[in-house]
Amino acid sequence: MILRASYWTWKVLSGEKIPDEMPTAYLMLDGKCMYNCLYCTHASLSSSDNSYLSRVVWKVISLEDLRDINKKFKRICVQTVNYKGYKEDILSLVKHIRSQENGNGILVSVSTRVKDFNEIDEILNSGVDQLGVAIDVVSEEHHKEYRSWPLSYTLSLIEYGARKYNGRITTHIIVGLGENDKELNEMFIRMKELGVEVALFAFTPVRGTALENLNPPSIERYRKIQLLRYLIFENSDIPDVEFDEKGYIKTLNYHGKDTSKAFLTSGCTHCTRPYYNDSPRNSVLYNYHSEKYLEQKVFDT
Repeated sequence: MILRASYWTWKVLSGEKIPDEMPTAYLMLDGKCMYNCLYCTHASLSSSDNSYLSRVVWKVISLEDLRDINKKFKRICVQTVNYKGYKEDILSLVKHIRSQENGNGILVSVSTRVKDFNEIDEILNSGVDQLGVAIDVVSEEHHKEYRSWPLSYTLSLIEYGARKYNGRITTHIIVGLGENDKELNEMFIRMKELGVEVALFAFTPVRGTALENLNPPSIERYRKIQLLRYLIFENSDIPDVEFDEKGYIKTLNYHGKDTSKAFLTSGCTHCTRPYYNDSPRNSVLYNYHSEKYLEQKVFDT
């Protein structure tokens, strides 16, 4: 088992201070991935440094380093590369976490590319609270191109888990991988109907990946999608949105509704993912990990 912790998680586990609060510990089970997602640093054909996932550095740690993790965080999120034996390592790690003192008092999420219904059952019956089954690419054409199997199969896994384990399936969606806004809107509505929370990401080009030269989405477009997701998931009614002939948002009306938290990181409870899509040097962020940063003008570029 190769176990890593995101840089800030590693600092907290080491007893050091970090610039902001981070209630979720981010761990990664690492190895040679069997898949070749074209945007991922861990793709089978990627030449990226595997100590990175998106923009974040992940430090190698041991199980012993987790001895006080339940006292320092409210949630543990385990990102899992799909190497040979990944499922067994997930089950072993979760068992280790739950066996510690007060281990049953912390929330545990796992994010991995499950291959079938049986894996969903095994993971969600192992002591995991929520399972992330990533869509990532909502365009049917690009989903198969970038992730190697059909979007319909990914959705069948999510729908199985959502119907059997109400409220315990989440998904990731990346903006900027060939989709238009109408496709995102339709997927948000479908996930809302299934009770599946959406963690929203902006595509981040990383050196060594097949899509390293693809541009990220503009801040302006991403803000519109953040508003759209927020209005769909935080309100009972479908927002009033109009698309242009290419499927991009033309108008989005929210009739005075409070949208002040629309630009925060979305996902599981307590998830902040600080600087996952962003450089700390930037004053304007795709995803704001703390409400105090929302005092900035989020539409500034």
